[in-house]
Amino acid sequence: MEKNIKIFISYSWSTKEFIDWVRDDLATKLLNDGIEVILDQWDLKEGYDIYKFMESMVADETVDNVLVLCDKAYQEKANERRGGVGTETQIITPNVYADANQDKFIPIVVERDENGKDFIPIYMKGRKFIDFSSEELFIANYEHLLRTLYKRPQYRKPKKGNPPSYLFSEEEVNDYKFHFLLQQIKSDIFKQRTEAATYKINEFKNEFITSLNSFIIDKTGSAAEVAAVVEDKIDNSLILRNDYVEFIELVLLNNLIDVDFLIGFFEDLYNKYKEIKSNVSGTFYDIQFNHFQFLIRELFLYTVTVLINTERYETINKLINARYFLYREYVQNGKEGADFERFDCYLGSLEELQNKKFERKFYSYMAEKIVNRATINKLQKVDLAQTDTLLYYLSVLRTKESDRYWFPRLYVYLGYSKIELLQKIESRRHFDKVKALFGVNDIQELKELFFNFNNPYSQGYSHSFDNVPNISDYIEIEKIGKYS
Repeated sequence: MEKNIKIFISYSWSTKEFIDWVRDDLATKLLNDGIEVILDQWDLKEGYDIYKFMESMVADETVDNVLVLCDKAYQEKANERRGGVGTETQIITPNVYADANQDKFIPIVVERDENGKDFIPIYMKGRKFIDFSSEELFIANYEHLLRTLYKRPQYRKPKKGNPPSYLFSEEEVNDYKFHFLLQQIKSDIFKQRTEAATYKINEFKNEFITSLNSFIIDKTGSAAEVAAVVEDKIDNSLILRNDYVEFIELVLLNNLIDVDFLIGFFEDLYNKYKEIKSNVSGTFYDIQFNHFQFLIRELFLYTVTVLINTERYETINKLINARYFLYREYVQNGKEGADFERFDCYLGSLEELQNKKFERKFYSYMAEKIVNRATINKLQKVDLAQTDTLLYYLSVLRTKESDRYWFPRLYVYLGYSKIELLQKIESRRHFDKVKALFGVNDIQELKELFFNFNNPYSQGYSHSFDNVPNISDYIEIEKIGKYS
């Protein structure tokens, strides 16, 4: 329940028109908006002592605010201490100077001279005022007065947040540069500076790729000791992952990148990892590069999840059917065409060492690590598990030269969840939306595609009781497009 606000209006009886405006427009409007108004026209009865009435209104602690209506007549009488206004001025002045909070007495400008100068009396000069000097300004600024009286300002000071984590970070990556670029991109978007935003988007990509240099491990100690360092590197890459997800959501939402940007990003990311590996002299453990492989797979998974959430189905289709030119040892010119499945890296050495370290058999150390750090509200572990499983289906369904498929490492985290995108294909309307994802033109074509799905990795993990679900676990093939 809001506190009952009480105000007193101090003004000069300059003209009948003005007196009527004070009563019928200002005071009545305030009353209708829940403000208790003390006005001499209503509350000063015949026989009352005018001086005592004014003094009581100013001194009364139950009066929250005094509105001082400043016109030419009021200013002259106040400055010269004449009439009732002069009397009020003598009473108000010491109270104004004693008003520690400086919010009880509110000057309201109701008239200006031919040069636009206000008529605020000397004792209130320098105070912030509200301008009612024309009918238009009264209409425009009345809400501001109301908010002032109720102490509900339009612009409220936000709550103090926490200091930026990068100021105290001891990690390899200081994300200040990424944070700054993200803020600049947001500013360019708001100001509709598309060209400037595009430049900073490419700068973000280049800085992101370069930041991998901070994660290089020089081989020291045993493989187990290197594995411990790799685990730390994976943990420290979380800041990179979060910045990337914020970036990709922002630029996709505002249609600032296309599939070629994404293809180029993953080519550069993978090739940077390979460049780092090739620059290591002498012998090395394969495990000392596993954190790069982990990050590549995780980012691809998050990218496709964001694309699903934003219904960019055609973009996903192009992304998984693209030919990526990736660095590979012992091939001419260093690069060869590869499918998206190349980003599904298996961290064999790390998996084995982590099983020994924790004395348990992970389904997949990588999968568990990904779901345990699924800390972004809109992208939960079940979303990632569904995307991982969907990528497996798409990998098997598409025509390609290789028989290597994307393995759905997170499928064991599906639980009882259903892939809604597949369930909803019963609807013809939903089919029309998602058909581009599967590269089909009509319902019959998708039925045939799903019917021929053979689920080659159905067994899943050899030490798990859970198999990889079949597409038909989510949608009865004959029901595809059956409903409107």
